[in-house]
Amino acid sequence: MIEVKDITVTYPDGTKAIDAVSFTIRDGENVALVGANGAGKTTLLLSLVGVLPVQSGSIRVDGIELNKSNLNEVRRRVGMVFQNPDDQLFMPMIYDDVAFGPRNFGLSEEEVQKRVDSALAELGITHLRNRSSLKLSGGEKRMAAIATVLSMDPTTMIFDEPTAFLDPKARRNLIKVLSALPHSKLLATHDLTFAEEVCPRAILIKKGRIFADGETHVLLRDEKLMDDCGIEAIR
Repeated sequence: MIEVKDITVTYPDGTKAIDAVSFTIRDGENVALVGANGAGKTTLLLSLVGVLPVQSGSIRVDGIELNKSNLNEVRRRVGMVFQNPDDQLFMPMIYDDVAFGPRNFGLSEEEVQKRVDSALAELGITHLRNRSSLKLSGGEKRMAAIATVLSMDPTTMIFDEPTAFLDPKARRNLIKVLSALPHSKLLATHDLTFAEEVCPRAILIKKGRIFADGETHVLLRDEKLMDDCGIEAIR
């Protein structure tokens, strides 16, 4: 579970990128984060894993308040999948990419192997374990990037534009995979039909503030609401 209460994130130039935002994501809930370019979606995601500090308010993950002293524990519980898989895949082989997080946390090599094998099997990409990311398709890279997060055994997963760089077949596979994963998930996306299919709930964000929060199929098809938020509604 993630509990966000009145957080504010301010850029060095004084701009409030996130302004008094509050929401809760319950265990096992899939939530879409939707907004126009520059609305603050990525900034919000980065604040949830401590990459960007909050100037006020609080973030709690499974009851643990995010601060400098427990940053590693929070990052173990909340895994972020970046928009570009190349930002997460940098080792010679996919096995080593997926093993990187558990190894970095000092787990035994036996436990590391169990976690890697489990993550790859859960996503159906065991055949990629000894491949280089340089030779993978966009869809394969996306699955491998997700595996690097699954191997950390998180309770919550957050995604920045997960359908970016995917062809229709890979996108369909991603929908199937994300719908099956039991974790709490927050997905920042411009792909509204994807959001509607995967996430029963949507949070609309505009200029760093929550604009609306409710049922995805209702919000994303409300033409006036979406237009006011700076986004084109699903028709």
